[in-house]
Amino acid sequence: MENRVGEQRFAIMTLGCKVNQEESAAIGNVFVEHGWRQVPFGQAAEVTIINTCTVTQIAEKKSRNMLRRAVAANPDTFVAATGCYVQMKPTEAAGIEGVDLLLGANEKHRLFALAAEGAAAKMRGGFAPLVQVEDAQLAKIYREIGNINSRTERTRAFVKIEDGCNQYCSYCIVPHVRGPVRSRPEDAVLAEIAALVADGYREVVLTGIHTGAYGTDFGEQDAFARLVGKAAQVPGLDRLRMGSVEPHEVSDRLLALAVENPVICPHFHVPLQAADDRILALMGRSYDMEFYAGLLGKIRTALPDAAVTTDIIAGFPGETEEIFADSLAMIKRLAFADAHVFPYSRRPGTPAADFAEQVPNAIKNRRSAMITAAVVESRTAFRQARLGQKLTVLAEREVDKDGLRGMQGYTADYLPVFINGLTGAAGQMVTAVAENLSAEGELMAKPAE
Repeated sequence: MENRVGEQRFAIMTLGCKVNQEESAAIGNVFVEHGWRQVPFGQAAEVTIINTCTVTQIAEKKSRNMLRRAVAANPDTFVAATGCYVQMKPTEAAGIEGVDLLLGANEKHRLFALAAEGAAAKMRGGFAPLVQVEDAQLAKIYREIGNINSRTERTRAFVKIEDGCNQYCSYCIVPHVRGPVRSRPEDAVLAEIAALVADGYREVVLTGIHTGAYGTDFGEQDAFARLVGKAAQVPGLDRLRMGSVEPHEVSDRLLALAVENPVICPHFHVPLQAADDRILALMGRSYDMEFYAGLLGKIRTALPDAAVTTDIIAGFPGETEEIFADSLAMIKRLAFADAHVFPYSRRPGTPAADFAEQVPNAIKNRRSAMITAAVVESRTAFRQARLGQKLTVLAEREVDKDGLRGMQGYTADYLPVFINGLTGAAGQMVTAVAENLSAEGELMAKPAE
């Protein structure tokens, strides 16, 4: 691809979590707002950005490989590396030949200015590699990068409300590289939501590294619920969805708001991680199974049709066959609407990496598969209960599926729906009747009469 005269191009490759994806979108928007054009990773560009991840050793290896790929694909491009791998191992990252700029996980707000200046200097032959990585634990305030949302598909928008985590679970490196909780000012959050609604977005998702901890750095223990309540009252907003919320942060006030205001989606993603008290204690989680099961009971009593989804780690150190059998039985009883299931990944730098009774990989993978199968059963049952019902769907895209043409979208409780025969409805709230489930678990529906 040839460059048009005077045009500047950039490319971004993102590894890791949803927040990383959102931050890359914000970085990209800053470039676009300054007149740059985004091109696919690997194509000729004045600046190539790698937003790295360090959550596992595999993620670190992918980050290193991607940096080398960026240099090899475009030897003349200005390569900027940022994110959690750079934060965790800046010296190692700086040793990768051809990388020009390294910014820590909390320095992304500086990326455009430094990369644009650096690319120009590199073209003149006057740029020396630069490393800017602050101690994450010294971060005190929320730093704005730019607008996350691309404004290209006016359906669902993501609004980041905080950064950092104070939880320090024994298996997780994230608090070490992201630093403590820093909440975004409430006025800024509400102003962004209002702007998104004015721009045509129908649904907003509140996200963060530890979303439910919003406001704890201000000394408030239920500020997240207060923010949710205010956000749900933004005029014109159809749906407000919450990101992952820790069990102790699903407060009575938050539940009451969800009951009172239909704008708040009846979808609670509440991480479980393990279904055994001994393993939860080893993980450093702040609840036991009595509390967790009681919380799910409260949610389902308040909102009988709510979807409760979760995260589960299989094969944590100390998980015996007996513990696993009991945990699997508990997971089946909890009947999640869906779950992300992962085999435990030993992460150097975390306490759990040095725990005794590490579980062999083959056993972890077997247990992960068994939990996944149990979740598929409960997910299928949850979705089958919707068959024959009228569903309100936020239509997102027009697709071909198994020889049929229609719209794909999601219900408020985040069930995927394909509406056969409906076209041209992207960004609209539509009503459909669910008829059956596809092999992949998608609700197959027809437009309601």
